[in-house]
Parts: sequence; structure tokens; C-alpha cells
Amino acid sequence: MGDEGGVMAQPDAQIGTPLIRRGAASTVASLFAGQARIHPHRPALEQGGRRFTYAQLDERTRRLARVLSDRGVGPGERVAILAENRLEFLEVFLAAARLGAIVACQNWRLAAPELAHCLDLVEPRLVLVSPRHEAKLQALPRPPARTILLGASYEALLAAAPPQAEPAEVDPEDPLLILYTSGTTGLPKGAVISHRAEIARNLVVRAEYHLAADDTFVAWPPLYHMGAVEYSLGTLMAGGKVIVVNGFDPALLAGLVATERLGWLLLMPGTVGAFSAELKRRGIRPAGVRMCGVMADL
Repeated sequence: MGDEGGVMAQPDAQIGTPLIRRGAASTVASLFAGQARIHPHRPALEQGGRRFTYAQLDERTRRLARVLSDRGVGPGERVAILAENRLEFLEVFLAAARLGAIVACQNWRLAAPELAHCLDLVEPRLVLVSPRHEAKLQALPRPPARTILLGASYEALLAAAPPQAEPAEVDPEDPLLILYTSGTTGLPKGAVISHRAEIARNLVVRAEYHLAADDTFVAWPPLYHMGAVEYSLGTLMAGGKVIVVNGFDPALLAGLVATERLGWLLLMPGTVGAFSAELKRRGIRPAGVRMCGVMADL
């Protein structure tokens, strides 16, 4: 655009600098908090009959951050979680992101010696465990000294805790998650994933596959697995909805495909046949799926 004298106006290099700096300093917690401010009443997370808007989820995760902080969890400290797919998984991720803490996601399929090794590897300050897996945790040779039981005890702690006011100062390169290898070539090994890695990988996926900011993601694979974790966090950083499902359920997934506009529908090769048969049996036409499968070649 030219000015009145016919000379092309030069862009001011300083205009975008503060925004660029803020963007470069973004973390999983700051991006989620931004969505909670912009879209407080938009649905964020649900499982079964439980549903939370962005404002509600933001408050719950700030309360959980206070619960964890009161138990000595701070920057660089590890917390572990051992549970089937539950929406509390994502609350733990977001609360840890506010604190600069790291979540070590435990695989409940592991044998006791493997699970003990994974916990010893990260030395968690405390472990969050579901009632379904509490006995397995307590049966380990060295059960953790500090635990939080998901369910009624967890909800009571959240209800009694005041929301954390300000997040900790977190560098985007700080770790957020520890996920484990399968252990097929020895004991499982921990892979450390930073805030910046989570943000960058989700930006690439959204750009390549044209995912919309408010698309829904169905987290049915185990939430200790990258497939469910990464796209769940990416959805909440972008302003979409995450529906948590506890494992592969063709009937439930088919119903969601009929009613929800999905971004990436994760289907492992071994699940495609049963899922396709359920769609055909019920005559379901998808409401909208932008990307389906595990990888582009599958």
C-alpha cells in the first residue's frame, strides 16, 4: 500500500517483535490458558456423562496445580500416573505444565518388575493411581510412599484447594512428559518430551492435514501412548474438544463419528475392519473426518 506521496510504505520491523517473542516463549500451559480466556464456554473435555468447558477445566487444573504444589511438586519434579483412560490424565498434564513439572506416564500392561523399573527410573515425588490399578501399584517391592487415588479422593482434594493464581516460569525447552518404549529390546526406556516439541509437532500436523482449531479428537488409545497424548494436548492448545474413551469400542466410536466433526481419527491397522463393519451395519455416514489412520501410508 502506498502513501499519499506515492512512496511505498516500509513495514516496521518492531511491530511484530513483541508478538514473536511471546510466541517463542509459549508453553503448553500458556496456550491452553489462552484458549480458556478466549473461549471460556466452549466444550473442552468429556468422558461419558462428565463434561467440562474450557473455563471449568482451567479452574480444575489450577486447583490440581495447588494440590501438587502443596505436596512438593515444582519445576523439574516428576509425578507419575498409572490409570486407564480417564479425563484426569489430561488434568494432570495441564497442572504439571503450569508448575514446570514432568509427568511420567506408566503403562499398566507392564509386568510388575518392568513397572517398578519405570518408576525407579524417574523417582516421582508422588503417583496418581486409579482404583483399578491401585493394588498393582501397592504390590510392587517398593510401593511409592505418596499417592493420590483418582476418583472421590481426588475430587475432594480439588474441591478443598484454592486455584493456583500464577503459573511458574517455564522455559519452552523444559520437559513436560516422559513416555516409555515398549521394552521389547530390554527394560523400557524413558523418552523426555518438552513443551516446545509438543507445540512444534502439533503445528506441523495441523498445517499438513488442514486440521481446524475447533475439531474434536477422540482419545481412545492408551493415554500413556504418544498417539493419544499428543493429539489431546494439541487439541486443547488449539481450542477443540477432547473426548476420552477407555479403549477401542467400535460401537461408541461409530456413534461419535456420526455426531462429531473430527480432525484426526486414529485407527490402528488391527481396528479398521471391526470399525468399518460397525459403520456399515448401522449405516452411519460420518459428520466429518479430516484425517483417518495412524500415518499417511496406513
